[in-house]
Amino acid sequence: MVNELLVEVTRNGTVESRHFGVAVVCDFKGQVVKSWGDIDQLVFPRSALKPMLAIHLVESGASEHFSLSDAELSLACSSHQGEPMHQELVESWLERLGLTEDDLACGAVLPEHTESAHKLLASGQHGCRVHHNCSGKHTGFLTTALHLGMSLHQYHHVEHPLQQLSLDILSDLAAVDLKQYPMGIDGCGLPAPTMPLRQLGHAMARFAKPVDLSDSRAQAIYRLHKAITNEPLFIAGHGSVVSELNEITKGFVLAKTGAEGVITAALPKRGLGIAVKIADGGERARAVALLAILNHLGVLTDQEKRQLHNHSAPTLINSRGINVGEICPARSWLQENE
Repeated sequence: MVNELLVEVTRNGTVESRHFGVAVVCDFKGQVVKSWGDIDQLVFPRSALKPMLAIHLVESGASEHFSLSDAELSLACSSHQGEPMHQELVESWLERLGLTEDDLACGAVLPEHTESAHKLLASGQHGCRVHHNCSGKHTGFLTTALHLGMSLHQYHHVEHPLQQLSLDILSDLAAVDLKQYPMGIDGCGLPAPTMPLRQLGHAMARFAKPVDLSDSRAQAIYRLHKAITNEPLFIAGHGSVVSELNEITKGFVLAKTGAEGVITAALPKRGLGIAVKIADGGERARAVALLAILNHLGVLTDQEKRQLHNHSAPTLINSRGINVGEICPARSWLQENE
């Protein structure tokens, strides 16, 4: 397994820490445009799969049947921060389905949004399943199950027909049978498939430009593009690299994070998919690496670069509010890209 140095953390100009990883840029035909490290190593994409896992919600007719809004579809693709707008939309969506948070298979947690978590605790309340960053995805799964007449019981188990349908869709996009690879369990209880990073990049590229997929699948993907572009705050939240990148580029880039240092992006206009895995699982490095790749590909305008600077080269601030360092693309990696 070969990883490349992608990101460095500096303090007063001196490198303090290094993050290694692998990355790939693929086109929708499966050709590798650019790669770093061993892209054939297996990775857990985790939540980076969520936009693709929402395909059945549209393709099955469930979205149209339940008149889902752009915000709800974006939420189905999300790792949301548990801000009030996320909580309220999950609750209203469940109510419309005749369900409650007890029907969600994800566990009870505090919101990831710090202010919301503090307010909740200050009011004497506790975390719940709606606060879980995967509650939108789970509500989407329940919506599809209801529409297709599937049992809601243990819908999160890999043996459930809904999970088998999801694996078939993912396999279609990745152009490989994912059932041949090891399977884990995600933090929210759903199956966590593995795949080579190369296949993840290919899947993202086909999500970006689904021209060789069935018409129904392609139309479902375009519907999700529209929803994410129109409602970028519901796929993550305020201040997140995913929502800001999707919003600032107006859908030219559709990004999605996954746990343990994974981040992906689909570029619909260029038919490209990008997949990054930080080897140590560090979340602070993944956005820096992705934005460096986007910059290398000439994707971002000068204005977009300025707007995204807090994510492309975030600063380290100490307890006194003083800027003491920076997280930036590794110098050696940048030189190789020139």
